Amino acid sequence: MSKRLLILTPNPDHPSHHGRWPYVLDAYREALAGLDAEIFDQPWSQPISEDYDLILPLVAWGYHNAPNSFVGAMTAMGAAHRRVFNPPEIVSWNVDKAYLHDLAEAGIRIVPTLFVDQVTDAEIARAREDFGQKALVLKPRISAGAKNTLIWDGEALDGFTASDAKAVPPVGPAMIQPYMPAIASEGEWSLIFFVGEFSHAVLKTPKAGDFRSQPDYDANLRAQTPPDEALRLAQACIDYIGRDRLLYARVDMVRADDDGFCLMELELIEPDLYLTYDLEASMRFKDAVEQALHVGCGCHG
Repeated sequence: MSKRLLILTPNPDHPSHHGRWPYVLDAYREALAGLDAEIFDQPWSQPISEDYDLILPLVAWGYHNAPNSFVGAMTAMGAAHRRVFNPPEIVSWNVDKAYLHDLAEAGIRIVPTLFVDQVTDAEIARAREDFGQKALVLKPRISAGAKNTLIWDGEALDGFTASDAKAVPPVGPAMIQPYMPAIASEGEWSLIFFVGEFSHAVLKTPKAGDFRSQPDYDANLRAQTPPDEALRLAQACIDYIGRDRLLYARVDMVRADDDGFCLMELELIEPDLYLTYDLEASMRFKDAVEQALHVGCGCHG
């Protein structure tokens, strides 16, 4: 008897539902072709009324637009003992980038970060003193796709102007970090794991004059063999969560001035897994999902 697999998609009440997610969903369906399972999809914001052998939040775009509702939906799935991979408690923890503090406390090297309740001129001055440089990155603690993320080397924030509505200072809980020059010169490394094992890596270099490494901003993406130290950092992140508790993960990092690496983000909700950049990535993804469907692993709701 075929298994039943549910992939969560964006909330129809938010802008992400009008984006390119259907193409992403189609790509996952294509990667999973031949799997002995029926594949369904529905918005994460709607109650789940049927039984499924496995639920993937892989296309739950826009969760950052209603984070409390999203965490509530994950909590409800966990309470109902639904098999959600990655597990609801891990997904909920990953919503707020304050999780970086937990990783740093565990000895994992992150980009130096000042967590603030609100970005103010006083907090910017404090960050500049702490980090010893003027150029800072301002970003919300809950966000996606570089929304409200920008480099700031100006003076008073009330003099800020921008032509891009996405590139305005964050409002509410935020992070202030030193700008890492390697983002522009080398790029951001993304290391992808399936069931706790390294699959492939992609190096994402922003276009000239930009710092955003997403394909949406015309960054240059290509598959690369990661440096050993980058792989060790990524593996430490996976080990912190527990290799048997993760179906998929993307570890984003940047090279520091000392040639080491700093974690930028640990993406465990709906990351782009860059399946098309490695010839065998789709097969490894399919094998991971098949294992979760038929064998199971430590990740459960």
